[in-house]
Amino acid sequence: MKTKFTLFIFLFLMYFSPCVSFAAFSKGEVKKPDTSLAKEPATATIEEAMKEFNSLSKHEKKSRIKEMKKAIKEYKAQKKQGSDVSTNTLLLVIIGILIPPLAVYLHEGEINNRFWISVLLTLLGYLLFGFAGIFFLGSLPGIIYALYVILSGT
Repeated sequence: MKTKFTLFIFLFLMYFSPCVSFAAFSKGEVKKPDTSLAKEPATATIEEAMKEFNSLSKHEKKSRIKEMKKAIKEYKAQKKQGSDVSTNTLLLVIIGILIPPLAVYLHEGEINNRFWISVLLTLLGYLLFGFAGIFFLGSLPGIIYALYVILSGT
């Protein structure tokens, strides 16, 4: 029931959103993605690295684990600072302007309270201002909330 309702809301927003273009859904050939550039290492590489790690002495294993923990800690600290705008954030902002609830869902990665607040604000805006023919003004509360969620970093 929850998925049907979510699908209904998504289709409703797609129908009433003035800036959405369905040009991507053409009858042309669909190209399959190139799988040669896999982001995950091959299993043979992983097995080889595990054999090498297991052949190390106990002291060397501890030092390597410390180095990895330090590298992970530095990565998390850099990610927390968030001084540079990533491409992902830029795309989420663009989607947030076009379809606010979808942007909140993609940012959060799950359907939670923030998503439902965005849906309610967008629908409320459409109900208040949408019938007057001002669609952008109707989605403005949802846009503002979506941008707040995306750019707040929490």
